[in-house]
Amino acid sequence: MLSPVVRSLSGSTRSDALTRHWFKAWLLKPKFLIPALLGIATLLASVWLAAAVHATSYPGVNQLLNTNTCPSCDLRGANLRGSYLVGANLAGVDLRGADLTGSDLRQADLVGADLRSANLTGTNLNGANLVNTDMRGADLNGADLSGSDLTRANLTGANLLLTQLSASDLAGVDLSNTDLRNIYLENTNLRGANLASAYMVSAELVGANLREADLSSANLRSANLRNASLREANLRGANLSRTSLRAADLTRASLQGADLSQADLEDASLEEADLKGANLVQANLAGAKLVRANLEGANIKDAILTNTELCSATLPNRKKHRC
Repeated sequence: MLSPVVRSLSGSTRSDALTRHWFKAWLLKPKFLIPALLGIATLLASVWLAAAVHATSYPGVNQLLNTNTCPSCDLRGANLRGSYLVGANLAGVDLRGADLTGSDLRQADLVGADLRSANLTGTNLNGANLVNTDMRGADLNGADLSGSDLTRANLTGANLLLTQLSASDLAGVDLSNTDLRNIYLENTNLRGANLASAYMVSAELVGANLREADLSSANLRSANLRNASLREANLRGANLSRTSLRAADLTRASLQGADLSQADLEDASLEEADLKGANLVQANLAGAKLVRANLEGANIKDAILTNTELCSATLPNRKKHRC
């Protein structure tokens, strides 16, 4: 005779088997099977319709993915995540708000493209042509733009955290008010670039070409500008505290009201530079050339002036230094 527990388990097993048998019989009845199949068909149709609507809304997407060319296409808000677009022709394309996360756009032609607020996180743009591209507010976090041509591109307000820009051409680029902290721009061409009010704390700019660039009110505290060219650059009101400008070329640069306290300017060229009202407290000017420079009203307290050339320079007290 079975115990109550065994009888209970045995009954439960038989009950489960009967339930499964009843469910199969119920499902296979035409009046239940047909609605179930219709439901599945409706679901699949809705998925297909959504894809069709997306393709209809962005007819250029299919063209681009099939031909690798879509110049001047309207691709606003398009989803192109992870797309392989090496060497694609996208000149003049409208990609405002588009998602290009992780896409491969090496050597792509994006001249004059509109990429405002586009998501380019982790995108590979190595060697891409980005001349006159509008990338205001774009997210370029972790993107690779090394070797690309960004001449006259507008990157105002773009997220360039961990962005690779080495050996890129950034001549005339607009990076005003942009967060460029810790950015690596060694030997990069930034001639005539607009970096006004840019946040460039601890930026690496060794050997960079910043000739005629606008760095007014930029924060370059603790940045590395060794051997950089800043000829005729606008650095008025810039924060260059503790910045390394060793052997940098600042000929005819405008440094009015700039903070150069504790900056390293050893062997730097400051000929005819305007340092009126600049803060040079504890700055290292050993071996620097300040020929015909204007130091009127500058604070040079505790500055190192060993072997500094001051021929014909205007001193803080407005007197001319004799040669």
